[in-house]
Amino acid sequence: MNAPVRPPLPWYGVALYHVLPVRRATVLANLQRVYGAALADAERVRLAQAFYAHVARCLVEIAADTLWPGRARVRIENPEAVLDAARAGRGVLLLTGHLGNWELAATRGLAKFPEYRGRFHVLRRPLVPAWLDRLVTARFRRAGLGVLAKKGALETLLGRLAANDAVVFLLDQVALGRDGVRAEFFGAPTGTFRSLAIIARSTGAPVLPLAIWRAADGTHVLRFEPALVPIDAPPRDWVAVNTRAYNAALERAILAHPEQWLWAHRRWKDSEER
Repeated sequence: MNAPVRPPLPWYGVALYHVLPVRRATVLANLQRVYGAALADAERVRLAQAFYAHVARCLVEIAADTLWPGRARVRIENPEAVLDAARAGRGVLLLTGHLGNWELAATRGLAKFPEYRGRFHVLRRPLVPAWLDRLVTARFRRAGLGVLAKKGALETLLGRLAANDAVVFLLDQVALGRDGVRAEFFGAPTGTFRSLAIIARSTGAPVLPLAIWRAADGTHVLRFEPALVPIDAPPRDWVAVNTRAYNAALERAILAHPEQWLWAHRRWKDSEER
């Protein structure tokens, strides 16, 4: 693994790293796991501080967008990939993660993609506490985004695909127990949600990576990549093999802007416990 390009480091990232070190040990451990010897200790700390600055900036941006809607700058790149994939009539599965200011980019990006307003649906876990979940859900729906719960939404999800809508999967969180399949992510096997591969195989819906990042000028970018070509494999291996390909697509997006990914999440929790 090559060392990342050094991202800018605002002063408040350094301050938050020292004053409010929420999950600092997890952030540093995850960076060590991914970059290893390619990143010196001082550079690993610097990248962690850049991550804290990114989180703080996300919160400020969302608050500002709530008070003054419509001021955020958002750019859609390659929307033709979604339109091309939709021509098969089987719906579209969008593969992404907690990249950039994904919530702000997603809700405001729809204004730049009128062909799909009301036809994007996000599959996600309910947030805790409940009041925060209601707030985020209401924000999504005002923007024209549907919200599907991870549990018990299969019939609704299949209905959306049958209507040729797009369903967004955030695939970068650890999946434990029956929900997950162990697939390599940055060099180590870890539980990854199997549902995306199962639904893609059973419906024939194409899977498109969606990269999200904040550009140097502050613009939030959503870039749709061409559909991933399904990898042929024996039936018992198909889900694991293709889920690995999904993780590889996420890796590419994360490495392009590493300070803008959710390093505080225990992505390799099941491997640590083993």
